[in-house]
Amino acid sequence: MDTLTVHTSWTHIGRLWTNGEPYLAVDAAARRFWRGMSNDEYDRIVGMTPEETSIAVAGSTALLVGADGVVRDDSWMEVFESAEGTLAIVQASGPDYRRTLESALNYPSAIDDVGDALNIPSGDLAIFSAALDGTGEHAMALSPRQPGPPPAEHGPPSREPNKGLLLRADSNGYTLRVRWYTEIDDQSCFARWLLLPAHHRQST
Repeated sequence: MDTLTVHTSWTHIGRLWTNGEPYLAVDAAARRFWRGMSNDEYDRIVGMTPEETSIAVAGSTALLVGADGVVRDDSWMEVFESAEGTLAIVQASGPDYRRTLESALNYPSAIDDVGDALNIPSGDLAIFSAALDGTGEHAMALSPRQPGPPPAEHGPPSREPNKGLLLRADSNGYTLRVRWYTEIDDQSCFARWLLLPAHHRQST
């Protein structure tokens, strides 16, 4: 039986803005090889099906996370971390935004789609827009964890340039679980991407 949720606690650590494109979650050392804009590599993703949850990046793998156009087209994706080290990326819509996020985090995961695995040999996880490059002129800046309360409202996009996340991973890798468009009630819905830690990294 799946015992992943409910977690005892979740911490909001950041938010990502999408204009409908998914984000990549990849080992930070490999992100320089992704050229979503400058080499049109994003075109490789456009024709992919929901069953395909990863894409090759040089000799590495990147997970596809975020962006369910049925929930919202242009949208914030909220990023949470559990006390056990699981990462959750949630796209939500509803009149009580914070309560919808809470419901999404606590929703059972037993029938979530099982996605691909991701290795993190560098110890750092980068999450950024697949429509852009991993580094260079056409890349987005990456922010560290910014723990705080989850937003009370969805709100408009930021006036500042969009940013991704650069997170220190306490795991050697993650496995992906995906729950696509899910109704909570007749006004609230969500989609959720869970990155489950594989093996905790040894302290040095």
